[in-house]
Amino acid sequence: MSMRYARRLTPILALLALLALASVPAPARAVSDRPIMAFYYPWWEQSDWSNSRMSDLPSPRYSGGDDATIRRHIQQADDAGIDALICTWYGPDEERLNKRCRRLIELAREGGRDLQVAIIPDQSAWGGLKSVDGLTRALSVLKSDFFGQPNYLRYQGKPVVFWFNPPSLGGVGTWQELRDRADPGREQYWFGGTDNFSFLDVYDALYYFDITWETRPGAAMASYGRRLDDYNQRAGQSRPFVATVMPGYDDLKVRGGHARDREDGAYYRGTWQTAIERGAQAVVLTSFNEFFEGSHIEPSERYGDLYLRLTKELSDSFRAGAGQTPPPTGECQQFPETGHQVCGRILSYWRENGGLPVFGYPIGPQQAVTIEGKPYQAQEFERNRLELHPENGRPYDVLLGRLGAEVLGRQGRDWQQFGKLGGAPDGCLFFAETGHSLCEPFLSYFRGHGLEFDGQPGYSLAESIALFGLPLSEPQGENIQGNPYTAQWFERARFEWHPENQDPYRVLLGLLGVEMR
Repeated sequence: MSMRYARRLTPILALLALLALASVPAPARAVSDRPIMAFYYPWWEQSDWSNSRMSDLPSPRYSGGDDATIRRHIQQADDAGIDALICTWYGPDEERLNKRCRRLIELAREGGRDLQVAIIPDQSAWGGLKSVDGLTRALSVLKSDFFGQPNYLRYQGKPVVFWFNPPSLGGVGTWQELRDRADPGREQYWFGGTDNFSFLDVYDALYYFDITWETRPGAAMASYGRRLDDYNQRAGQSRPFVATVMPGYDDLKVRGGHARDREDGAYYRGTWQTAIERGAQAVVLTSFNEFFEGSHIEPSERYGDLYLRLTKELSDSFRAGAGQTPPPTGECQQFPETGHQVCGRILSYWRENGGLPVFGYPIGPQQAVTIEGKPYQAQEFERNRLELHPENGRPYDVLLGRLGAEVLGRQGRDWQQFGKLGGAPDGCLFFAETGHSLCEPFLSYFRGHGLEFDGQPGYSLAESIALFGLPLSEPQGENIQGNPYTAQWFERARFEWHPENQDPYRVLLGLLGVEMR
C-alpha cells in the first residue's frame, strides 16, 4: 500500500494530509502469515511442448526465459491469490535456471506486485548439488544474492528454502551436516519434502509434494495432520501444519506413472477444503506449471483458465476461514480513516500506551497469525503490531512486534554489523546489551513515552524499553519515502528526525507496520 503521508509539513497541514491519505484502503491481499506457495518451473522451452509426452499443453506455449512470459505468470499467480512462487533452481553454476529465477524476483518487484519468490535447490536432478559441499556453496549464494531481496519469501521472519526428495542427498545425518555448515545459526526456514518425522531434527517444517495417491480428496492431509499433532505433543513442539493442494495429476505419457482425474475441479476443491477445515498454517500448491506431471493450474488448451479462477475462489475461502477465532469482544472503536476497528484488550492497550502518535491507525483487522510457530490474535497498525498473549498476566498479555528488527531483516541488513560504541557521551544513555547510545534529539522522546507498569508518574527506563526496545543502531542517514533523514533503529521502532516540522512533531516514529505489508 502506498502511504505517502505528507508528514514533513507543518503540523496542521501534516494532520490534514494524514487524515486525507490514511483513508486510502489497504490492499486486498498482502503476503500472509499463512502463505499460499506454488511450485514454479522456469525450465520450459518451445521445443518441450509435446502431446506425445503431456496430457495437456499451456495456452499459449512459451519459453520460460522470456520476460513477457514471466510477467504473465506473475500477474496470473498474484491475481489468483498465490503469495509466493517456489522457483526450481539448479544452483549458481547452471546459468539457465539461475538467470530465470533471478529474473522472476526482479520482474515481480518491478511490477509492484505483492508476489514473493522462494527457491528450491533441486539436488535430486542436478549433479552439482548432490553433495554437502555443493549445496553449502549454493546456499551461500542464496544468502548473498537472494535472501536480501525485498520480495524474497520469509516465513516466521526467516528467508525460506524448500527441499525436494531428501533421500537423494542422504539421511538425516547428511542433512544435519549440511545445515550445521550452511546455516549454523538457524537463520533460515527450511521446508522439507518428506513425511519422515525424523527429518524435523533438520527441517523446520515438512510438506507433501504429491498427495494424489490418496483414496479421496483430503485424506492424505487429514492423516498427516493427525500424525503431526501427535508429534508436536510428544516432542513438545509446535511445528506448523503445511497443507498440500493439487488440481490433479497425470504423468502416464512421460513415465507411465499414475493419474488422478480432476473431476471438473471437484478434486481440487476437496484438497483445499481440508486445508481450510484444519486451519493450515501454510499451503503448498503443486503446481503452477508442471505439465509433464499434469498438475498445472496455468491456463491450458484443455482447461482454459478454469483452475486460475478456482484458485482465486479457494484461496479467498482459505483466508476467510483458516485460523478463524470468535470475533473480538468488548468495546470497539471504528477508524474511518482506514476502514478498520479496534476492540477489547487491544483497544485499551492502544489508548493507554500512546494511541495514534505511538501506534498509528489500524491497517488491518484483528486476526489469527502465527508467531514463532504458535497461533495468536494480533492486529497491525501503521507503526507496530499488537499481539494478544492471554497466557501472560497483565500488562504482558499484549506484546509488541519487533518490527524494527523485522524490517531491517527484510531489507537484508544485519543490525549486529552496525558500528558499535564502547560508551556514551555525557547526557546520553548507553545500552551495553547492543553497544549503542541514545542522545538528543531522540533521548527526550524515548524518555517521554513508555508502557505503564508501575502506576508512578512518568516513565521509567524499563517502561520506555518495553515500548521501543533496545537501540539497534546509532543515528544514521536513511532514505525514507524517497527523502534523506536522520534515523535511529530500535527493536520495535525507528525514530526519525524531521527538523522542518515544529515541536512536538520533529521526532516521528517510522511507519514500520506499513513497510512490513
